[in-house]
Amino acid sequence: MSNSPGRRLLTGLRRHRRHAGIAVVTTAVVAAGLGTAPTASSAPDSACPDVFPKAALVDGDTVTGLTVSEGTTPDEFTGEYLGRIRGGIAPGIDMILARLSSDAIDQVGGIWSGMSGSPVYAEDGRLIGAVSYGLAWGPSPIAGITPAQDMYDLLKLPATNTTARRTLDAAAESDEVDVPQSLTRELVAAGASSADVDGGMSRLPLPLGISGLTGGKRMNQVKKALDLDGTRVYRAGAVSGAATPEPLVAGGNLAASLSYGDLSAIGVGTATAICGDKVIAFGHPMTWSGPSQLSMHNARAIVIQEDSLGAPFKIANATKPVGRVDQDRLAGILGVEGTAAIPDTSDVSSYVTVPGEKSRRGSTHISLPEAVPDLAAFHLLANEDRVFDGISGGSSAVSWTVTLLRADGTKLKYTRSDRYANQYDISFEPVWEIYEQLWMLQNNEVEDIEFAHVHETANMTRAYRAYEVSKVHVLQSGKWVLLNGDKTMRVKAGTEKKFRVTLTSKELATKVVYTKLPIPKRAARHYGYIRILGGNDYYGGGFEEEFFGEGVSSASPSTLEGLVKKLANSPRNDQLLATINLFEEDGSIRRTTRKNIGTVVGGGVTVEVRGVR
Repeated sequence: MSNSPGRRLLTGLRRHRRHAGIAVVTTAVVAAGLGTAPTASSAPDSACPDVFPKAALVDGDTVTGLTVSEGTTPDEFTGEYLGRIRGGIAPGIDMILARLSSDAIDQVGGIWSGMSGSPVYAEDGRLIGAVSYGLAWGPSPIAGITPAQDMYDLLKLPATNTTARRTLDAAAESDEVDVPQSLTRELVAAGASSADVDGGMSRLPLPLGISGLTGGKRMNQVKKALDLDGTRVYRAGAVSGAATPEPLVAGGNLAASLSYGDLSAIGVGTATAICGDKVIAFGHPMTWSGPSQLSMHNARAIVIQEDSLGAPFKIANATKPVGRVDQDRLAGILGVEGTAAIPDTSDVSSYVTVPGEKSRRGSTHISLPEAVPDLAAFHLLANEDRVFDGISGGSSAVSWTVTLLRADGTKLKYTRSDRYANQYDISFEPVWEIYEQLWMLQNNEVEDIEFAHVHETANMTRAYRAYEVSKVHVLQSGKWVLLNGDKTMRVKAGTEKKFRVTLTSKELATKVVYTKLPIPKRAARHYGYIRILGGNDYYGGGFEEEFFGEGVSSASPSTLEGLVKKLANSPRNDQLLATINLFEEDGSIRRTTRKNIGTVVGGGVTVEVRGVR
């Protein structure tokens, strides 16, 4: 069996098929009043500008808008109204089309990812809507605009605590809009290629900056784990906790985060309108969760990255939180500004050391509860990569302490330790087990929990140290007999089998250990198998079945305390396991014993058995 941790993680993700990492819980807001309209030559103030009715737009109308291409100050762009696609975004939500121009737009070839939410105004200063869609292929100046009235409807949503689960990938589903033939000719004349128009309009991919990861391999691992196909992922800087954030402004940068700190996962777009302490932005969903619980940030744009094969995209650094994203809907997101609005986070801390070389402490704050298993695991990976400073083999001793917050407000804590060895990528090796344990806690069927804190430690070495099960002998009639996997072995019910196991290693001296296994009293007339297995291969097959089925019953723990105890004491990589599994009509009979080796052990031997009296 392969020991590849990447294969293990992907196997687990396929097995669970959960939409981890992108679920949201929060409270909606009450409606805010609409303010007066700004003049055509001035930027909107803190009041909501009045809405310009979409039905009043006439082909060729001049429009203006605001967006940021560098820094934090919005620049003006101009444009021309081209037409409207009825129900283009969703039933009852039209899409307004316009051709836009500015020095920055013209330089990069068209509108960019991260421009989503940029407000578009009529000549009298009233708000038409927000840039949110672009042509499906390549850069283009043609923008799809979400109408302002549909975005303002976010202000009317009632307060709710409903939990909704959605992935970034799901938010991108069914977001392509066919362009009617009646508009195609106008779009081509306005500067779009016929091929682009045939591709239709699609939601501008959200630039998702992820910090703390070194290289494309790590970025791809995180992108796959978090289902980030609906985003434009790039390597970004960590959120600054020191800099004082500037106030959010219409046309200015706005970022929403899954997490911030060492491992920051930040989606960058544009604020459309500021309505008191409420902010309307993006013009399309981020995760499409409905009620939301993301941290809201300002951001400073560095550059608009050109891309000849796709849309250009904004690269930006986010500041510390300025509020929360309260709603995440088809027509956009709604944020609430203010220190009191900043959502509680699940905090992850870590300490990684390579003795004699380097040590480092790290921290990440996770805004999105469903993302904790993935991001907590990748937080440790990011810190390990920083300290180990290379993707290479080695060994490590890793532990994590998880503090759970229960529904009644009390806390429950447990600590888990394990050892790891990998000849190619020791930093990634612990990721699977940390993720798996946190996922089990999050999706337990006993009671609702939240993660208050996860603390991780890793002691790493560049020396690869591991044993492999080479030979197994069983004591029969006073003699040690080589265990033969090709023959069925008879085992007597109610007795005890003794084994002598030879462990070999290229790096370490050969080691011989002895272990024993009780044969259940109910074993008679049952068939099954005995497995002598290194703990490093325990996760390779039927982990949940063996983990929850260890013992007579196959039921999972019935209490949270039971589950926590099971996780803390589950088999370790540095243990030698002896397991008997006998099959019955209504389940199976299992017994397992463990032998602590102190070094990672892999491989094993399996033999079929028949129980006799």
